[in-house]
Amino acid sequence: MHPTTQLLQEARDRVTFPTLELTKLIYGNEEIYETFMKAQKIIASEPSIRNHPDYHNWGRKEQIIKSYEKIRIMHQHFNLANAAHWAPMLSLFQGTTPSAVSFGMTVPALRFLGTDEQFNLWGPKFLTMEIVAAYAQTEIGHGSDVQNLETTATYDSQTNDFVLHTPSVSAVKFWPGELGFLSNYALVYAKLVFNGKNKGVHPFMVQIRDNSTHKPLKGVVVGDIGPKLGYSTKDNGFLAFENYRIPLNSLLARYVRIENGQFSRHGNEKISYASMMVSRQLIIFIYPRMAAQSLTVAIRYSITRQQFTNDKGVENSVLEYQTQQDKLLPRLATCYGMIFAGLRIAELVDDNFHRVQKKDFSTLQQSHAILSALKAWSSQWVVDTSEWCRLSCGGHGFAHYSGIPAIYFDTAPNVTLEGENQVMYLQVARYLLKVLQYVEKNPEKVPFYFNFVLHIKETLANQSTDFGQLLKLTLTLQLISVAKKIKDSMGTGKNFQQIWNEVVGVQLLSVAQRYAEYFTYLVFQEYISTANPSVKEVLQQLCDLYSLQVILDNPNTLIESGRINVEQFKQLNETKIELLSKLKPQALGLVEAFNFSDNALRTCIGCHDGKPYEYIYEWATKENSVNIKGVPQAVNDLMGTKIKARL
Repeated sequence: MHPTTQLLQEARDRVTFPTLELTKLIYGNEEIYETFMKAQKIIASEPSIRNHPDYHNWGRKEQIIKSYEKIRIMHQHFNLANAAHWAPMLSLFQGTTPSAVSFGMTVPALRFLGTDEQFNLWGPKFLTMEIVAAYAQTEIGHGSDVQNLETTATYDSQTNDFVLHTPSVSAVKFWPGELGFLSNYALVYAKLVFNGKNKGVHPFMVQIRDNSTHKPLKGVVVGDIGPKLGYSTKDNGFLAFENYRIPLNSLLARYVRIENGQFSRHGNEKISYASMMVSRQLIIFIYPRMAAQSLTVAIRYSITRQQFTNDKGVENSVLEYQTQQDKLLPRLATCYGMIFAGLRIAELVDDNFHRVQKKDFSTLQQSHAILSALKAWSSQWVVDTSEWCRLSCGGHGFAHYSGIPAIYFDTAPNVTLEGENQVMYLQVARYLLKVLQYVEKNPEKVPFYFNFVLHIKETLANQSTDFGQLLKLTLTLQLISVAKKIKDSMGTGKNFQQIWNEVVGVQLLSVAQRYAEYFTYLVFQEYISTANPSVKEVLQQLCDLYSLQVILDNPNTLIESGRINVEQFKQLNETKIELLSKLKPQALGLVEAFNFSDNALRTCIGCHDGKPYEYIYEWATKENSVNIKGVPQAVNDLMGTKIKARL
């Protein structure tokens, strides 16, 4: 057996729990898992779409064309309009996935904001990909500030239609994915102008390209915005209109409509959150699994990579070093918590949608708050984790052949898209303060995952150093503090908006993140309670390490309040070190429970059979087109010329 294969096998032999039991938890249900495994096999076995070692030498256009070919083949195998089918696959492709915006954002918006007639008109065409539609909301001048979008849709009573117009450069739609090349339609968010009055921003389903030629229609200016940090295969685009006429039924009209020359509103317009909820829920569900990919590579490589001899004259695997464990194992623990949180949030969002369809909006605000909290926290955490995994692999982690840099680039945009993270946190903080106000007058309105506000006195009186208690205490103390500061500041001559923006902004961001961490802890414990007994011990160790790391990363509130002293803080650090030691022999089993194939990992340093050095050399010599094509003529021209330097 090859030496590094032997190292991995010995590490597998040390695992004391059945990995399959964790795999069942990670994927939530059998349909998602079977779809995921089937997709891995198809991608690996189809030569035209399998992940390629030379991918990052290709030009952007070649990468985009290859991504379209992949999605065409995968759509033939799966119904990609079903998120349960395509969502698990997004971590398997090289580059971002075409049609993800169309299926993940535009279709839900059409379903929830359009009438049944509108959905029946356009919906089936999404399934066959006759329609691929961008979600055209963001403009050059406005992103998160949706209410101040400048694109106008003016109702013309003479012709009973709308005139879409881009009045300025800052009003140009900019950044929507799949707009640059792929989409023939766009869901355009524009100010509806009726009888000269602004009726607010509303969505319009708009054809932008010819069905036969795919060229822009007259009055439409559309194209790709160019290279970005990551997302090389996502054709983020620009879109402008020059007095472009669209029919009356372009306006998604379930809650707002124009009939017989009259403008009217129906139901709760907060349903407009619906489509954004789907996209944020998918970010929370999908991208921690990409962090799991980087952790799989880093931990396997840390076992096969041997550096410096021990007292027996044998080189140590890098994972034997406590510093390496400290880089990777707390993040592995958090990854499990994030994945469980993503599964639970999917259930909450699904429940909310069923309620909304029955015009029950009772869970809409709490769903929005939880989604915003976890979207902001998880998206930044995934990017940070991919970078730490890269660093933990030394020089080889810096190369694309490790598989890790691409994960960084493909996840970095999530910090900004679908709601900029600071804006998300501020919305969470606003809801937390609102829930806090329910305590005295309307305690029955406090949702389950926010019921810590109902037990503030008990929390403050509890002297336990239980990890969950310390997380709850930190959140409670920060919420009380920011609420008091707002109240005290009201007498200083500043209005509420000034206090919000100028006095407590940093505290608001902090308390919102503390909520995301506490929610994840609660869900982690729920999954442990229902898990197979054979994996409960290792899951509890993971949850403890996750909780400890969160506490140690943000101890100020506990220290300043006097709730933990120096000795207790030292003990928390000692407990963390003990957990690292306990989880080290389980690490390989914990990452292999994710069940990624070598092709899905896109790596040569973290393969199932080890052999990182052999694969590194093979990819460099046999798969690197720069070498295969030979020395460029420009090199010969340069090296064959004597250049006299000018001093």
